[in-house]
Amino acid sequence: MSLRAFHLIFILVAIVSADLFGARELWYYQITNDAGTFWLGILSLLVGLALSVYALFFVRKMERTGVY
Repeated sequence: MSLRAFHLIFILVAIVSADLFGARELWYYQITNDAGTFWLGILSLLVGLALSVYALFFVRKMERTGVY
């Protein structure tokens, strides 16, 4: 497995983990109505979004440089 493939898999696992954690925290917020839980869920979903943008940037950069 190349370093590029490992990096992409690691980013995808991080995106899925952040999104699942964010969804869980927002679901838990409905039960507890705790503001900290709400903001932690929102922050986690934003981190997942930022990682998605980074993944796209990484793939495009690797295509431009010719690294496969």
